[in-house]
Amino acid sequence: MFEEYKYKTELHAHTSPASMCSDILPEEMVRVYCEAGYKSIAITNHFMYDEQNSEEKITAYLKDFYKTAKLGKKAGLNVILGAEIRFSENVNDYLVYGIREEDLYEINSYLSLGIDTFYKKFKNDKNVILQAHPFRNNMSLASPQSLDGIEVFNMHPGHNSRIAFAARYARERNMLISAGSDFHHPNQHALCSIMTKEPLANSYELAEVLKNRAFVIDVSGYKIIPE
Repeated sequence: MFEEYKYKTELHAHTSPASMCSDILPEEMVRVYCEAGYKSIAITNHFMYDEQNSEEKITAYLKDFYKTAKLGKKAGLNVILGAEIRFSENVNDYLVYGIREEDLYEINSYLSLGIDTFYKKFKNDKNVILQAHPFRNNMSLASPQSLDGIEVFNMHPGHNSRIAFAARYARERNMLISAGSDFHHPNQHALCSIMTKEPLANSYELAEVLKNRAFVIDVSGYKIIPE
């Protein structure tokens, strides 16, 4: 089975300068994941509420994404659009897949309203909305009714994401799960991926794979089958 699932995808990665906390330029992002044998990466830069509700952050967000995608295409790496969003209500983060560039403007309009309203208004049959690293310090669990699932495996080495708690929580509620390296800094990449039978070309294909649980999780070479 593991031999059939051979295409590796990173689900959680941040480029600089779109994510101020990242030290990784688009050029470096593409280089390290190509060298690690990945077929695709999802760029999930931070997309947060600001009081001015400025659209300038969308321009900056897409500038990094387009640059990474262009470099990735030349190198044979599919670069997929995602987002890690944060509302005004707290410091929780949410991963959104199954989106296109135009959706960022709609997402921006909901950032002052909170996850419950966002899920009711934005959720459709093409996207997936997950709470990122919900068991880290200072996080609060969103209502399961306002989520499709949670990020169980977040392998950022600077945080304790309490993976065992997350796995049990998701299993007890039959929630969708995701897994990613949360790549921000040099020497931190390729810690965790999903592996699929076919290469993933875009955000909609990634969302569909997550919804169907049609993947294997790879954590530093250890394979895990999602339930």
